[in-house]
Amino acid sequence: MLINYLKILWRQLYADKTNSIIHIGGLAIGISTVLVILIYVRFEQSFDADLKNADQLYRINLTSYAEDELVEKGARTSPAMGETFAKEVASVEDFSRVVILGEVIAGHEEQFVREEKILITDQQYFDFFDTEILEGDLNKMGEPLKVMLSQTIHDKIFGEQNGIGKTLEINSTNFDGTVDFEVVGVFDSPAANRHLRPEILISYATLHHFIGKGIDQSYDWLNLYSYLKLAPEASVSDTEDAINESFLKHYGENLESSNSKWALALQPIKSIHTTLDYTGEFEKGVDGKNLNYFLWIGVFVLLMVYLNSINISNAKAMSRAREIGVRKVSGGNKFQLFSQFMFESLIVNLFATIIASALIFSGGKLLNNLLDLGLPEDVFEANMILNYLIGFWLLGTFISGVYPALILTSFSPSGALKGTLKFKLKSALARPLLVSQLVFCLVIIAGVLTVYKQLDFMREQKLGLNLEDKLVFRSPMLFIDGSGNYQEQIQNSIGNLNSVNSIAATNEIPGNEVYWRSDEFHAEGKEKNGAMFNMLNVGAGYFDVFEIEILAGKKFNLSLETGSEAIINKKALSTLGFSSPEDAIGKALVNRNSSVPITAVVDDYRQQGVKVDVEPLVLNYSSGDLKYYVVDINGSNPTQALSEIKSVFNENYKSSPFEYYFLDEHFDKQYKSEQQFVQLFGMASLVAIIIAVMGILGVTNQLVLQKNKELSIRKILGATPAQLLNLISGEYFIWLGVCFAAGIPLSYYILSGWLENFQLQISLGFWFFVLPALTIFMLFLMTTCYQTLKLVFVNPSEILKDE
Repeated sequence: MLINYLKILWRQLYADKTNSIIHIGGLAIGISTVLVILIYVRFEQSFDADLKNADQLYRINLTSYAEDELVEKGARTSPAMGETFAKEVASVEDFSRVVILGEVIAGHEEQFVREEKILITDQQYFDFFDTEILEGDLNKMGEPLKVMLSQTIHDKIFGEQNGIGKTLEINSTNFDGTVDFEVVGVFDSPAANRHLRPEILISYATLHHFIGKGIDQSYDWLNLYSYLKLAPEASVSDTEDAINESFLKHYGENLESSNSKWALALQPIKSIHTTLDYTGEFEKGVDGKNLNYFLWIGVFVLLMVYLNSINISNAKAMSRAREIGVRKVSGGNKFQLFSQFMFESLIVNLFATIIASALIFSGGKLLNNLLDLGLPEDVFEANMILNYLIGFWLLGTFISGVYPALILTSFSPSGALKGTLKFKLKSALARPLLVSQLVFCLVIIAGVLTVYKQLDFMREQKLGLNLEDKLVFRSPMLFIDGSGNYQEQIQNSIGNLNSVNSIAATNEIPGNEVYWRSDEFHAEGKEKNGAMFNMLNVGAGYFDVFEIEILAGKKFNLSLETGSEAIINKKALSTLGFSSPEDAIGKALVNRNSSVPITAVVDDYRQQGVKVDVEPLVLNYSSGDLKYYVVDINGSNPTQALSEIKSVFNENYKSSPFEYYFLDEHFDKQYKSEQQFVQLFGMASLVAIIIAVMGILGVTNQLVLQKNKELSIRKILGATPAQLLNLISGEYFIWLGVCFAAGIPLSYYILSGWLENFQLQISLGFWFFVLPALTIFMLFLMTTCYQTLKLVFVNPSEILKDE
C-alpha cells in the first residue's frame, strides 16, 4: 500500500512541477533559516547551563548609589565578601574568588605568547566551573607563584616538552615587570559556552605574596568576581537578604560616612552571558531580550512556511476531487484517505528536511562567518542538529498535513465525479492563510528597517572625539625586548613618518570599557560622595590624536613625574561639585591619602558609544609603556601609511608581531549584538519575501488552473488583461487591506518594545510601515500580473480543445 501511495505522490509532484518546487523549496528554505536562528539562540542560552552545579552557583553583583542616585551596577566585588558570607550565612556552602589580571606576556626560554585571558583564582574555581585537570596537582594552587596552563597555551610555549615543574615567566604591568611562576598543572581548555574562558590560571595566594593577606579582609577593593555555591534547597531571596545584612554589619558605617549605599544581589550563573546590565564583565555577552526577538522571528518564518504549504495543498484540492471521488466509490474510507494524505505530507516534509539539512551542512559554517555569529563549528555537525531536523520533519508533517487532509477527505463522491462540487477557495481559508503569511512578512520587513535605522542612528551620534583614520597597534612584547618603556622610541620612529600626523599611547582605547575605577576621589575641602570614577593612563599627544576639546586649563606638563597632574572630563567636574571648568583648575583632586592638582577640564566624550552613559573620568599622564598606541594617519593614502608603520615596527621590534586594527572598525564592534540582529533579521526578511512570493505564486497558479476554462472563454468574449487580473486576484486586494490593517499595528507594538532597550532611539515614522506595505503590494501585483500574462499569451483553443 505504501508503494502505491509513493507512486501516486510521485505522479502528483511530477505532473505539477512548478508547485512541487514551490512547495518543497519553500519548506526547505524556511526550515534551514529557522534552524540557523534556533542553533544560534540555543547556543547563546546554553552558557554555563551544563555545569554540574549550575543551579546552585550565583555571582554577587554590586549596585552602588551616591546620595540616593544610581552610580553603577557592577559585576566586581571585594575579597572579603565571599569568605565572610560563607562563614555567616547558613545557605552558602562555598565560595570562589576570581581576579582579572589583564594582558600579559608569558613564556619560557625563547617562546612567548601575548595572552589576555588570564585569571587569578582559588582552588574552588576548578570545582565551580568543572575545569578538568589533565595533568598536575591542584593542591599546589594553594601556594603563591603557581600557575596552571590550558592545553592550548602549554603546547604553544612548551611544544612537545612537559612544562610541569618548569618556570613560566610572566610580564605584566600589574607585577611592575617580570615574575617567575612554577607550572603545576595543565587543564582542558574551557568549553565555548562559558562566560569565563581563561587560558592561564594563577594561584590566588599570589595576591598575598604581592599585597599581603590583609587584602582578604577588604570590602572596598572592588576588583574581583565573587561566586557563591548555595545549598540545593536554599531560598535565593532569603540568601540575598542575609548577605546584605552581613555586609552592612561589617561595612555599613564606612558607607554612611561617605554618603554611599551599596546593594548586593545574587545573579544565577546561567544568566550572566545573556545580561548586559553590569559593568566590569570579563567578556561582553549578548542581550537576552534580542534572543527572544530572534525566537519570534523564527516562529514567524516557520508559520509562513507551513501556511504556504497549507495554502498550496488547499489550492490543489479541486484538481484531486475526482481522484478522491473514485477512491470513495471504490470503497475507500475516510481513514484510508486521511492516512494517504498524511503519508504524502510525511514524504514531502522529509524531502524538504533533507534539502534543509544539506543546506545547513554545506553552508552553515560559511553563514556563521558571514553573519559573524561566533558559533563553534561543531554546532553544525549532524549529531548536534539531528533532533532539530527530526522535530521539524514531524512538526511540519502534522501542521501542513492535517488540515489539507481533513478538507480533501470531506468531499462528496457524487459531487466530485459530476464536477458539481461546491468547494470554493475561500471556504478552505486560503485567503486568510495567505494574508497571515503577508502579515508576518510585513512585520519582518518593518523590523529590518527599524533595526538598521537604529544601528545607523547610534553610529552617527557625536562622540566627542574623532575616530577617523586612527590606526591602533599593540605595544611590543615587553619581556622579549626588555625595555619596559617604548613611548619615546615609538614617537621618534613611527611618530616622525610623513604619513603620521600624531601618535599617543593609552591604557584603554575608545570602544573598550575602562576597568580601573575608584570611588575614593573627591575635591579638596569637599566630602567624598561615593561616585565612581574611571581612571585612564595616557601618553603625550592623547588629546591631539583624538581632537578632544579642552574646556579650560592646559595639557600635561611632560617634565613632571608620572601621575603628578590630573585632567578630568565635564561629567567629573559636576560630580566633584565644581560650578565651572575654570573653577576646577589648580584645585587638588584627592584620592585616599594622596592628591594632585587638576590642570585641565576636557569636554565629555563617549568611551563606549551611545549605549553607555558618559561617566566621570580622571586622566593621568604616564611616560611608561602602555597597552596601545593610536596613530592619526594621513587619510589620503592609508595603505601606504600602514605599510610604512609596519615596516618601522618590524625593523625595531623583530621579536614582536605587529598587531593592528583601525579604531573606527573596533569601536563599531560594540554594536555587535545589533549588527547580528540586523543580519539575522535581514536573512529572515529575504526568506520571508521568497516564501511570500512562493505562496502568492502557488495559490494564484492553482486558481488559474481551476478557472482557466472560464478565463479562456472570457478572453474569447473580449475580456482585457486588466479584467482577467481582477478575476484572478481581485478579492485578494481586499484581503491585502486586511493584511495592512493587522500588520501595521502589530509591527508598531513589537518594534516599539524593542526600541525601549535604548537610551537614544529613533522615532517610528509612517514610512517604517508604508514601505513594507508597498513592498508586499508590489510583490503581490507582480506575481499576479505574471500569472495573468501567462494566460494572455496562451491560445484559448489550447485550453478548450477537450471541451
